[in-house]
Amino acid sequence: MALDTKFDISELEPKGELTSMFGTKTPIYSTPITHKENTLRLYQGKTPMWAPFSFGDTNTFMISCDPENMARNPKSKGGIDGYGIEWVFVEQVGGAIVKPGNPKIKDINHWEDYVTIPDPDTWDWENCYKETSAKFIDGLAIYTACPGALYERLIAGMDCDKALIALVDEDQQEGVHRFFRAVTEVHKKTYTNLKKWFNPDIVNFNDDWGTQRAQFFSNATYKEMIQPYVKEIMDHCHSLGMYTDLHSCGFMEPLVPEIIAAGLDSWGGQPLNDKEKLKKMYGDKFIFTAHIKCEQDATEEEMDAVVDKFIKGIGADNRVLAEVMGPARLREKVYIASRKNYDRLLDEGKVIF
Repeated sequence: MALDTKFDISELEPKGELTSMFGTKTPIYSTPITHKENTLRLYQGKTPMWAPFSFGDTNTFMISCDPENMARNPKSKGGIDGYGIEWVFVEQVGGAIVKPGNPKIKDINHWEDYVTIPDPDTWDWENCYKETSAKFIDGLAIYTACPGALYERLIAGMDCDKALIALVDEDQQEGVHRFFRAVTEVHKKTYTNLKKWFNPDIVNFNDDWGTQRAQFFSNATYKEMIQPYVKEIMDHCHSLGMYTDLHSCGFMEPLVPEIIAAGLDSWGGQPLNDKEKLKKMYGDKFIFTAHIKCEQDATEEEMDAVVDKFIKGIGADNRVLAEVMGPARLREKVYIASRKNYDRLLDEGKVIF
């Protein structure tokens, strides 16, 4: 049985190569089970044979027919999204921002007068599928990344300071709720079409909720103004048979219980969040990403020390997404260490089948 297979060095023989969304190339190892099966074991609450890589174990793609992705694409250098909001590409940071100086929504209570609501059912999904799926590699899970959702969409329309005020101003909250209701329906339609055309294993939900030092808003504000819509979208995704992964930047440790309550399955999160602590507190309910990083000129000893810390800490049960940044050898070392860790867990009767 493949799940009983002990690590063998021959597994490192590459059987292909994956090019990520960021252009980096990683080898596809000759693993005992497919990368897709291993990744889904993590989301199914089982023990993966190695710590799945957050970049490198999935066919990851953006929705090319989404007007926002087209407007924010580096190749387009800007454009108008489905809400009628203009984006400009900033070369210095390698990303797009809303054209500054003239927020589209002047009054959130009358947002219908300022923005349009896109209809994902009208997008060219057929050509999107043909162009994108041709690059998929067999044996890898399918993961799709979606653009900004609720709070990010409010920021895009109003600018950050005005959006924050609108979340807590009783005179504006009703307008925010109506806006979020419309955005929620857009996302539900998007995920429904993704299921129809791509049948993804994991879908991304993208909404930044924190700064470098703290959350944008209190847990109470999140629960009142944002969480109900997040939960509705997550429930919809789960009803379609897809797992959900949160992309949300900033310091958000106090918000994690509410993120879990909203129904999300995993979260990348930035290293400024104490993942070791969070894993101990919520690891039986939620999947975290571990950041395993070395400088490109790191020595073998330095890489070994980082990997050893990972295996003895947050990666002790292999039930974590591994984000590896550093020399190519570092990724190989993480694979070997987590495969051998699986063997240990198997011998000790700790593997969850």
